[in-house]
Amino acid sequence: MSEGFWPMVVIVAVVVVYAIAKVSRNMKKSEEQWRQVDKSKLRKWQDDDEWQDGA
Repeated sequence: MSEGFWPMVVIVAVVVVYAIAKVSRNMKKSEEQWRQVDKSKLRKWQDDDEWQDGA
């Protein structure tokens, strides 16, 4: 194998682990924020709401 193969594998592994950790942390933060939302102020979304585009 080439001399630079294993260092490249290590770099790719570090980037993958970093990305997974960042996504996991952001998902946890999002879940916390969702639990803190005042859900009484949310309105039910209806797909048939008419949009006024002014065209």
